[in-house]
Amino acid sequence: MKCLRWRSNRHRFYMFFACASLFLLCKHYSSPNEKIDEEDEYLNAVDEHEKEKKVECEPPGAVESKCTVDNGKAMRCWKDEEEVYFPTSYLKKRFDMTGKLGKDGSTFELYTSYAKMRTPESTYEPLGPFGHFATYSVETRDRVRCISAKTNVPMSTQWDPTPYYYPIQIAQYGLQHYSRIKIGLFTNSSLKIQYFSLDSNSNKTEDKREVLVGVKSNEWKGAAGMHETTERLFFNDEEKGKVVNISAGCLLIFIIKIIDDSFSDALANAGAYVYLDKSPDLHVVSFDWKPYDGNASFTVLAKMKQDDLLVLINYVFSEGNGKCVWQEEERSYDDDTIVQKPKKDGQVSYSYSYTGSSQYGEWSNVTRDILVDVSRALSSGDNRKKDDNVILHPGDIRLVSLGFRGQLTVRQQINQRVEQHSHAFRSAADWMIQNQDKKGGWAVPVERSIADRKLVLEPGWHSAMAQGHGISVLTRAYKHFNDTKYLLSAMKALELFKTNSSEGGVRAEFFGNVWYEEYPTTPGSFVLNGFLYSLIGLYDLSKLEVPVAEIDENIRMKIKEAQQLYSAGIRSLKQLLPLYDTGSGTIYDLRHVALGTAPNLARWDYHAVHVYLLKWISGIENDEFLSKTADRWIGYAYGKRAKHN
Repeated sequence: MKCLRWRSNRHRFYMFFACASLFLLCKHYSSPNEKIDEEDEYLNAVDEHEKEKKVECEPPGAVESKCTVDNGKAMRCWKDEEEVYFPTSYLKKRFDMTGKLGKDGSTFELYTSYAKMRTPESTYEPLGPFGHFATYSVETRDRVRCISAKTNVPMSTQWDPTPYYYPIQIAQYGLQHYSRIKIGLFTNSSLKIQYFSLDSNSNKTEDKREVLVGVKSNEWKGAAGMHETTERLFFNDEEKGKVVNISAGCLLIFIIKIIDDSFSDALANAGAYVYLDKSPDLHVVSFDWKPYDGNASFTVLAKMKQDDLLVLINYVFSEGNGKCVWQEEERSYDDDTIVQKPKKDGQVSYSYSYTGSSQYGEWSNVTRDILVDVSRALSSGDNRKKDDNVILHPGDIRLVSLGFRGQLTVRQQINQRVEQHSHAFRSAADWMIQNQDKKGGWAVPVERSIADRKLVLEPGWHSAMAQGHGISVLTRAYKHFNDTKYLLSAMKALELFKTNSSEGGVRAEFFGNVWYEEYPTTPGSFVLNGFLYSLIGLYDLSKLEVPVAEIDENIRMKIKEAQQLYSAGIRSLKQLLPLYDTGSGTIYDLRHVALGTAPNLARWDYHAVHVYLLKWISGIENDEFLSKTADRWIGYAYGKRAKHN
């Protein structure tokens, strides 16, 4: 039992300091058992908090005693001549505190908040990195089921077990990778890129960031036992240069599909393949291909460093029964049951789904981060729990080979590199354009219920946070890719800010103050962080500089409109912000005003988001009131409280 030192003749507040002194005497320590509900706007950091360790210690020289707390509730405690010791489990639950042993191993650090209070390092720039998004990993969040093989953006199980496209997560994915481009994370512009063939005698150094394989024809192999059904024809294509036409195992796949509607057996071997570079940081694979029908597919074979498990990741034209990634199944013909294939001979197989036939007969680029795909595959069981989320780091896997089957043509140049930031950012921006509805919004296709279903949003609802994030993505894409289509989409996104929630928009009012609703319920919920993010998006568009040659009256009008919507939101923020201050923390939303329920207090991780966003906006506005409010909220995270009577 972890324990707490209590000074009986002091106010309860001093229990925090007493706890710290006792923990210095304990041989073991614990770290916060952070429980994150994972709402849409909060990103899990790449470096996650350690989980709490269940350890026991007893106060030196103290004896077990009986105590009561909170109107007579019995609790185990200890006492000596001067002190009384209570379990820290009680303190943690009652006061929402946490702590850990310092790096020197001798000092215990006590925290009121488990979340780090970050503030912007510089003044916000509309085309700069999006806050500290570069340090987060959207694709490894527990509720992100996969990065779609068709669209190259995340698919979520946030509020529905069937993976779907959640606009906020997709926008955050794009902003994350854009931010990494801007700060140069995982990239080095001064580094010379090395190209080499695996069959060559090139001098391979440890600092290479990108390599080419498959350039030489003899690097392309035929799968064992399939030489007679595998044809590899090399020729020069007018558009792509050196290419290889592959006809591999097509008849076999067709027969199996007719009999069993399953590709499982055909996926056992690749028809034609190339070996990949073994460097642990080169986990992004990119190539150009032209599939001719639904039998075309490709497979990446990776090997886990920890246990030498071979993981086959198959990319197939299949609906996948509503799944974006699934473990291969096999049918038992005795009782006609289907079960997941167990690990066999140190090998396990998963598939990612391409859907539709629009890619048949057309050249397209495939870029996949295999490290992410393997982690999402290993986390994809139907009966998975939250703790089953697998997060892999560079070096955890080694790529072995890339194989192709079916009727297809592939460019001989297979690229391996460290990152895919530009590709991921463009994929997110393109998704926003392709999925923007007539209202200018990105509808959420699943139901969202709030406050024990007292407030329910039916599928097809819009979010001000999605609109704001979308604008932030699109304005950056307009400048980064120099393409006006992104600007036009960003301007269309303004329409819902002028449309009332009751009419399918995101605009609401609270005591005469305009509010942009993350969850546009009736009555309103008035979520704070979603509103702040929407203001950032409006600001991004309002400050966009468009070349004189491109600007017209419509563009000029829309930029002015964004400025007006932003300014109206800032006025409301200054009026309503005090309502979110509890004197010891912040409130997530104002649902209690409309519903007559208890306030929905913000967890410390959301409190940290409130602080960061408020500091962001106070810097933009150069506003002392907003800045001082954020400073006070930072103090709450370190144990400060408002004065009482």
